Amino acid sequence: MPIRFHSPCIFVADLERARAFYEDVLGQTPTLVLDGYAMYPAFALWRTDTARRHVYDETPADPPAGPMGRDNFELYFEAEALDAAWDRIAPRAGAIHPLKTQPWGQRCFRVKDPDGHIVEVAEPMETVVRRMAATGKTEQEIVAATMMPPPFVRGALAS
Repeated sequence: MPIRFHSPCIFVADLERARAFYEDVLGQTPTLVLDGYAMYPAFALWRTDTARRHVYDETPADPPAGPMGRDNFELYFEAEALDAAWDRIAPRAGAIHPLKTQPWGQRCFRVKDPDGHIVEVAEPMETVVRRMAATGKTEQEIVAATMMPPPFVRGALAS
């Protein structure tokens, strides 16, 4: 029987505050909301006391010290209109860095959610490929610049 990855679970101190960030700021829509949990198509939020109880069999009166799951992973989102996403998100989140271009040509920014988790928002690589093609780069130049395989670049150019 194969094991299939489903989604990451993010432990948050204040579920309503976290939901406001992911829903109002990042535009995500929950598929299910329960006491202590909010599920989205690609991830879930767990209130920290709920997570500690289920993961560690601990009660709120006996929590271990330290943060749960901060600065050791990031959530990755994509946006075609990256500048508009930056303008909407940056004033409402702690920016790690402003819009920048990665060595492979992809533009992105990173912020922290209300619990200090790293959130990256970047343009899709298909957009990067099409932007490079619009500047006159050849398929081979785009493959070299983006590190994407030729079939991916051809598919992005064909779409």
